[in-house]
Amino acid sequence: MKSAERTLAILEYFREKKRGATVGEIAEGLDLPQSSTTMLLKSLLDLGYLEYSPDSRKFRPSFRVAVLGNWIQRSMFRNGPLTDIMEAIGGAIGETVLLGLQNGPNVRYVHIVPATYRVQLAAQVGLLRPMTCTALGRVLLARKSDAEIKAIIRRNNADAEDSSHRVHEGPFLADLDVVRSQGFAESRGKMTPGANVIAMPVPDQPDSAPLAIGVGGPMARIEEYREEILKVMRHHLRTR
Repeated sequence: MKSAERTLAILEYFREKKRGATVGEIAEGLDLPQSSTTMLLKSLLDLGYLEYSPDSRKFRPSFRVAVLGNWIQRSMFRNGPLTDIMEAIGGAIGETVLLGLQNGPNVRYVHIVPATYRVQLAAQVGLLRPMTCTALGRVLLARKSDAEIKAIIRRNNADAEDSSHRVHEGPFLADLDVVRSQGFAESRGKMTPGANVIAMPVPDQPDSAPLAIGVGGPMARIEEYREEILKVMRHHLRTR
């Protein structure tokens, strides 16, 4: 299990850095022993998932890694690759675009398109957030039964270190009725003070976990361009 986690961490490291790296850089960046990092890199190199340059002594992902998920993109999203849709939304709006899915009682960000603004919503791929406090989480919760929602509310409330991150069951369930009616959710500073995220569900695709896309930034700026953001998201996600 530990080797699998470390292998995936190495691939995520390259995804974030977007450049080649030496054994030492990878070991330091992931806080791993250099000996085990060397072994994992050699295994990935032997399997064809990495390339190695003797001149620079740097590893980088091979084309084999690039095509691993292509079939998922092609099969899941009839309007084109979801990453392309996120890029289009980000290009039209300029704010941070987030893709998330449920991970237990939390939302995990699995892809992010950074904003073009200097002041922007800061987020990282892999970050976990409680479902009850995030716009993406609320969109995903709106699909569930009251019994499932109440269980997640209790779990999120129990895990919350900040009392402001706890929610009251009755009002929260009423809020989800509004989310179902309007087709989107907003965080309005619940998770990150001064920031707002507007989220919508990704249209269901066969055999795939439910996903949600959010557009986030400083609350004042999101409020100023709120209608345009909703218009762009609805257009690209083909929602009402």
